[in-house]
Amino acid sequence: MKRARSAWRLQALGLPGVAGLLAAFLVSQYAYAWRVPFINDDYVFLDLTRAMPWRGVWAPHLLWVGRYYRPWSRELHYWTLQHLFGVREGPFHGASFVLWLGVLLLYYLLARRLAGTRAAGVATAGAAALAAWGLPVVWAAGAQDLWMMLFAVASLFLFVQGRALPAALAYALALLSKETAALLPVIALALAVLAGRRPFREGLRRAAPLFAVGAVWAALHPQLGGRLWHLSDWPAVRGETGPLRAALGTLLAVVNLDGLPRPEFGWRGPLLVGAPGVLALAALTWWALRAPREPETDTSAGPRLAAAAGVWAVTGWLPLLLPSIGWHAYYGLFGMLGAWLLLGTLLARRRAMALALVAALALLRATQAATVSRDWGDEWYQRRAAEFIGFMRHDLLAKLPAPPRHSRLYFSGVPSNVGFLQGDGPALRVWYGDSSVRGGLFAAFRARAPGSPGGRDYFFRFDSTAGWIEVLQGAEDVAAARATGPRWREDHERLAVALARGGDWPATAAEYAKLAAVYPGDADYAYYAGLATLVGGDSAAARGWLERAAALPGADEEIRAAARELAGSGPPRAKPRSR
Repeated sequence: MKRARSAWRLQALGLPGVAGLLAAFLVSQYAYAWRVPFINDDYVFLDLTRAMPWRGVWAPHLLWVGRYYRPWSRELHYWTLQHLFGVREGPFHGASFVLWLGVLLLYYLLARRLAGTRAAGVATAGAAALAAWGLPVVWAAGAQDLWMMLFAVASLFLFVQGRALPAALAYALALLSKETAALLPVIALALAVLAGRRPFREGLRRAAPLFAVGAVWAALHPQLGGRLWHLSDWPAVRGETGPLRAALGTLLAVVNLDGLPRPEFGWRGPLLVGAPGVLALAALTWWALRAPREPETDTSAGPRLAAAAGVWAVTGWLPLLLPSIGWHAYYGLFGMLGAWLLLGTLLARRRAMALALVAALALLRATQAATVSRDWGDEWYQRRAAEFIGFMRHDLLAKLPAPPRHSRLYFSGVPSNVGFLQGDGPALRVWYGDSSVRGGLFAAFRARAPGSPGGRDYFFRFDSTAGWIEVLQGAEDVAAARATGPRWREDHERLAVALARGGDWPATAAEYAKLAAVYPGDADYAYYAGLATLVGGDSAAARGWLERAAALPGADEEIRAAARELAGSGPPRAKPRSR
């Protein structure tokens, strides 16, 4: 009894040490995340929850992005932090850091209860080194995954303690955070029957509250049973990732080999960045492997526990094999916790191998984070998007600090897949703190409907060196604009096309008239100005433009025919041509 108390005290004193080493790893590898701006879906959620009443957080009719119902990790998370701290990235990243630490500490406690301190330390260090954490830690919206795993691991920990009802409540919160927790009752059943050595019927009885919660959730969720109710008109999500590719990628991600590490600027930088992380996780592994053995866990840390951990891994990965929005390594993190519980039990008595593997994984994590990737679920991609978004936000606010209410902003040349524009421009409403602002790409422009609030429309092209360049609609100092903007002609051609496709014919005519004034020998500009003027209802002015176009040397038969028709019995049948 005295020896058992001594071992327990060592473990209790060691828990703050585990937290400190995990925090040291987190800060050394992800400290830059505090400077990462909001990206992509962040603006959707911020815009959605800014003026939302608290009760609206739970309303299913306010679902966004894939029609998923995640009120805890998404609406409530953004609503709370935004109302407490405003639109500031730091508190959101701080919350993600705390959630990550919470997940790993609960995981350590669960693994220690199941397999002992040695296996728990190895499993926790290996899980912490996973490169797949990059997106949930760096991207504010990754809190959805962190909340889900926090509640899921808490549910399993409570379940193995025999606290079925609190475990069911934690499971419900995990489901309200992300759908990938759905199969958790199967994992709990495996832990009860295999690791806990309970008869199947008893294990099923203990897990019954979890299965009941899962059944209710499935019956109401809009992508599942809810489709048979009042939400049946919502389309299901489909993806293109095959199950074989998803399975192979997930298995390789357990050891950070789902992509070949090829650091963008060489190996030296990533290895230096990864070194403190290696030290922190190696220290955690070394400390755990020197802990006294616990007889009560040594007996269970064998084939039966390994089988239960395998069930956890496979069950956690099963949702990745279903049609979805595609495969990304971080989707498999919950299953990877089960995989590392299995690896922890296998490596608990192999100190050298455990230390070498954890160190290698920590270094691989750092090199993967510096490897160019086109997968938006990877850390490098998120860092690239953050750099673009930060620059675009700063530059736009400097060049257009306070647009009037009901302004609309349209953009061209935006770098692809950097998370700037979604829908009608929620990022703009967040940046300007104005719920009346709208925006989109040039192709999204539409003439204002009669009776809609008046406002000004702005048009910008993004240049990789000069930032946002305004393409000024209407009157401007053309000589000065052309002197500072070598692409002035191309920009205004694109603007004229956008205005025409959006149905603003007076503005279209004005743009082509401006182009015709600068390039009087171009018959096309006069021709298009005439057609736009004609559609706008001024046939006399249109006739003048078409006659001018027809008289120019560059006029073709189509232009001359249009001028003859308008001068004769009716309007021309010609359509604008693409240049």
